[in-house]
Amino acid sequence: MNGAGISALAAIGGSALGGLTPLISNYLIQRNLTEREMLSRELNVRQSLYAEFIQFATRLYASARTKHLDDVDDMVALYALISRMRLFASLPVMEAAENLATEVMKRYGEKNLSIEDLKSVALAPDHVDPLNVFSTRCREELRSLLGHR
Repeated sequence: MNGAGISALAAIGGSALGGLTPLISNYLIQRNLTEREMLSRELNVRQSLYAEFIQFATRLYASARTKHLDDVDDMVALYALISRMRLFASLPVMEAAENLATEVMKRYGEKNLSIEDLKSVALAPDHVDPLNVFSTRCREELRSLLGHR
């Protein structure tokens, strides 16, 4: 092959490479944006569902400490929230949610506390927050999805 042929092939190869570079670059950028958007949506869904669970479980836990279980609708709703979380939540989050539901059900079987007794229990130095484990595991899961350790 002569020098002119080599120059022509180099020019064609350079043009082809120069033409492919923006296509590959755009593909990679678009793929990255799509992945970020999907992650953002998933995080929003999880955060909303976890917040809903925390609010509902807190109300139900307080009710379990101060009242008898007259209607199972609230417990059914709590387990429905847990089932929705099973669609995407990690095993540690699910275990914490299920343990909290079990704790709520146990509390319904105990002696009811007056508002004054409930306040004393909540303010006691050895008081254990029933939602602490669940909240902590949710935070850990969300951080791991974001890549923070």
